[in-house]
Amino acid sequence: MTTSPTSIVNEKDGSEMILIPAGDCIIGEERKVVSVESFYIDKFPISNGQYKKFMDATGAKEPLYWSDKRFCNPLQPVVGISWNDAVAYTKWAGKRLPREIEWEKAARGIDGREYPWGNFQPDSTRAVFNLYPHTGAPAPIGDRKEGASPYGCLDMAGNVWEWCEDWYEEGKFRVVRGGSWVNHHYILRSAYRSCSYPEGRDNNVGFRCAR
Repeated sequence: MTTSPTSIVNEKDGSEMILIPAGDCIIGEERKVVSVESFYIDKFPISNGQYKKFMDATGAKEPLYWSDKRFCNPLQPVVGISWNDAVAYTKWAGKRLPREIEWEKAARGIDGREYPWGNFQPDSTRAVFNLYPHTGAPAPIGDRKEGASPYGCLDMAGNVWEWCEDWYEEGKFRVVRGGSWVNHHYILRSAYRSCSYPEGRDNNVGFRCAR
C-alpha cells in the first residue's frame, strides 16, 4: 500500500500544495456532515510573481491594478483577475480551481471551527482584514502564520477572497470564499459564502489552486 505525500511542489509554478485527506467534515452555517475525497490545495494564494510567470509564458494580459503600487508587490496575492483569468492560470499550471466544499474543508478542518485557527475572532497576527478601501492592501502571502488552517494552509481568512469552481447562482455569480483585507471579521468565518460576477476584476479577489 502506498500513501500520498503530505505536501508536494507543483513543477510549473512552484506552489507548495498540501494534501487534504479523504473523510467526513462539518460544512456550512447549517453544520452538515459531508464526505470529501482527498485532494491537494495550494498552501498560499497565487502571488503576483507566479502570475507574471504565467503571463510571460502565455501572453496573458496584465490584471487590473497590475501597475498600482498598492497591489504590485511580487509577494502579494494577485488581484484584479476574473474567474476565467484564474481558470486559464490553473490550466497552464496543470491544476484547477478548488470546489467550494474542498476549499471549506482545507480552511476549517473536520471539527466545524469558526475560523481556520479556532473559534475566536481574528486579530492582526492571524488575518489581514478591516482595512480602509482607499489606503489598505493585501499583505504578502503567508505573512500571518498564526492564522494557519488545521492542515497548514495560510491566508484562508482575510487578505483576498478566493475564486472557487462552483456557481453561486447558475449562469450569473461564481462562489468566492474567505473574506478579504477590506472586510469585517464576521465575513472571514470559514462557513461564510459570497459571490462575484465571473467577469469581475476586483482589488480584493484572488485565488489558489487545487488538484
